[in-house]
Amino acid sequence: MNNTLRTFVFLLVVIPAVAQQSPLNLRYDVARYYGSQEELYLELYYGFDVSALGYRADNGVMSGEAIVTCMVKRSANDSIVARQGWRIPFSVADTTMLSQSRMYSDIFAFMLPPDVYRVYLSVSDYHDPQYNDSLSFLIDVKPFTAGAVTLSDVELAASIVPMERDSTNRFYKNSFEVKPNPTKMYGAHQPVLFYYLEAYGLKSKPSEFYQTRAIVTNAVGKEVLRQEKMRRRSNNTSVEVGKMNMTTLRTGTYLFSFSIVDTTDGTSVTSVERFNVYNPALPMDTLINPSGINIDATEYATMSESDVQKEFEQARYIATKTEIDQFKQLSGLDAKRKALHEFWLKRDDDLGTPENGTKTDYFKRLAEANIKYKTGFREGWKTDRGRVFIMYGPPDEVELHANEIDVKPYEIWSYNRIQGGVVFIFGDRTGFSDYVLIHSTHRSEMHDENWRRQIQGN
Repeated sequence: MNNTLRTFVFLLVVIPAVAQQSPLNLRYDVARYYGSQEELYLELYYGFDVSALGYRADNGVMSGEAIVTCMVKRSANDSIVARQGWRIPFSVADTTMLSQSRMYSDIFAFMLPPDVYRVYLSVSDYHDPQYNDSLSFLIDVKPFTAGAVTLSDVELAASIVPMERDSTNRFYKNSFEVKPNPTKMYGAHQPVLFYYLEAYGLKSKPSEFYQTRAIVTNAVGKEVLRQEKMRRRSNNTSVEVGKMNMTTLRTGTYLFSFSIVDTTDGTSVTSVERFNVYNPALPMDTLINPSGINIDATEYATMSESDVQKEFEQARYIATKTEIDQFKQLSGLDAKRKALHEFWLKRDDDLGTPENGTKTDYFKRLAEANIKYKTGFREGWKTDRGRVFIMYGPPDEVELHANEIDVKPYEIWSYNRIQGGVVFIFGDRTGFSDYVLIHSTHRSEMHDENWRRQIQGN
């Protein structure tokens, strides 16, 4: 890792108070662009809350520092193809400036051949490494189709302004400064959504003009904003930028889509990106007032009330307190169907595919937990081991301790890529193979340094 002390003009944005998995609240977004005939240019945008760092007095100011690392591995064989890292200093006149969450945003960039990669992204407090956050996710770097009109991924940005070429500005792209918004949150704190993408192969069509369409739809597919423009095919490539005001949209999940439509034959290509709106002054729409929303084309249309209730109950491990409270307040099957539809829609990592991969993976783990961890009359997903398995996936290592003298059986599960490495310890306190969580080093789980006394023999 390159531990270079990075100097820069950084981007800080005040963000609303929302539920966070870690005080540093690490976020990310990615976008693919054309790089060369053999490789694509990949930008990975990341952000974290600098107010969660520890600050120390230093020559009249308060100083803090973060370490950010990014490692890219080829998924097929786990080989490392790229790695970058930075020490990033921050300073404020006094810590009262940090009374609100402030998101620092930046970018990693890579040239990668088409393949499936796993990315490991982490941030930690340089002065107190126990304060850290990390993410691991897959990226399918697909090539662009040669000889056809194609679009890059959409970057949803915090701001876009024209600027002269500046090789020292890492936010510079094609005559614009594009500052990322990895939170993809808009509304009261960030009223304007800016978008950037690139179009390729425009000359592959004979028509002189093409139409662009920027559309925002809500969580159930209802169009709420639209912009259309006519463009001349002057070059084979073009840069498409624009902005849309989010102040009239109610709090919820939305989909931004950008299309290029041929004016002769009507064919089109589309690139999409999901984002969230937080406008506390406006009421929520889809959960509190769901009338008029049609989900007849979804899998939820034929679900019974007991099926809907059971599925939401099984999904409680990843539901926020707000979602649980709102669901309890709903009356009527139609409202609950729509709430469940939105619940999974905003957790769909790839809206370009018909299958919700997040939901599929969740229920695969739930089914596996039911097989592995069923005890007595309790379903496996309701046990502590089942819950941890569903929420965090299979552990990297499992230690079985079944025959220690004067100690009841226990298991130690290790996850190496969560928060820099965490463990979960389960003990069979009753002697009936009903293992319960008695200690974990995960910040959001129960913690008992004296866990051994819970499993001492009688």
